[in-house]
Amino acid sequence: MVLECPIMPRPNSGKPWLHSRSGFWCATVAGKRVYLDKDYQVACRRLRELKAELRRQAQDASVEWLAAPIAELADVFLDDIQARRKPETHAGYRHRLLRALKLIGPRTRVADLRKFHLVRIEQRMTGKYSSSTIRDTIAVLQTVFNWAVRLDLLSENPLHGYEKPRRQVRTRTISPDEFQSLLRHSDVSFRRVLIALRWTGCRPVEVRSLIWDWVDLDAGFWILRDHKTITRQRDPRPRMVPLPHPLLRLCQRLAELGSNPSDHVFLNARGTPYTKDSLCRKMSRVRKRAEIEPKAGERLVLYCTRHTFGTEAAGAVSDIELAELMGHTDVRTTQRYVHINAERLKAIQSRALKGRQVHSPTKQMPD
Repeated sequence: MVLECPIMPRPNSGKPWLHSRSGFWCATVAGKRVYLDKDYQVACRRLRELKAELRRQAQDASVEWLAAPIAELADVFLDDIQARRKPETHAGYRHRLLRALKLIGPRTRVADLRKFHLVRIEQRMTGKYSSSTIRDTIAVLQTVFNWAVRLDLLSENPLHGYEKPRRQVRTRTISPDEFQSLLRHSDVSFRRVLIALRWTGCRPVEVRSLIWDWVDLDAGFWILRDHKTITRQRDPRPRMVPLPHPLLRLCQRLAELGSNPSDHVFLNARGTPYTKDSLCRKMSRVRKRAEIEPKAGERLVLYCTRHTFGTEAAGAVSDIELAELMGHTDVRTTQRYVHINAERLKAIQSRALKGRQVHSPTKQMPD
């Protein structure tokens, strides 16, 4: 009796699929094609056996790590990140992991970690940190477990599926008066950073990590060879930042003081490069001296210069042009930085109502 051939499933469906040239039913197991059998039923049985064997192997390999403290698994993860990613990325992961481990206990066994521990993190951080910081702290633990599963150190991620708090979307922009107040209360070194951020719309990390080898004074450009979106580009290329005349003159004056190609362009008052933390602390002190209060619960931070740049440029250039100017690979990303300008909204309404006969609503209201 000949069994009727079933409909051939897609190769990524998890079921055997027919390799027409050889006549074998095949499956992709652990990233490799496996020829199971020419009989479909036998092929299904062999695929189940293969999957069961892989699960047993994964469980055997994970026994050692299940008994290990979470801090040990985090250390191995950070070693891998340090070897393959940028120093900034490693520092960010390390900072968030230290905060997470402090809240759940670094000696907690990997086998004991559950979604409840993420609930505990959220409870302890709520009211002290923003929702974005809470989300990042939870996400970094999930990332460690996902990494361990991919490398067959663990068989599953017990933290998968936990619903993290929504990320806080920044909408704060800097008014002209606020920016002038920041300049007045800054020293010369930090004032240069503020001006560079305000005129270019660059990310703070791009300004503080800028070196003279990336500055073309003749062409009037910064040529950022290492930037945030370069790893997402199909054809990696440097980001070109055109320099407005005031900023070009500032760079020319700084270059006259003497510069080596590997030296940083923007230095602090001690003549050393800014770090992420030192720049944030400096902004906090200047903001306090300038007496700039939060708006709608949102403090003024350095990244607000980028939001302001995008908002002001939105009405003057197209979305595609603005995305290129801000160094975005996706126009949709640009929309997160472009905020509604109140005066522009009024102007849009005025144009929309132009020529209409608009009756006063007060005349229609009863006495």
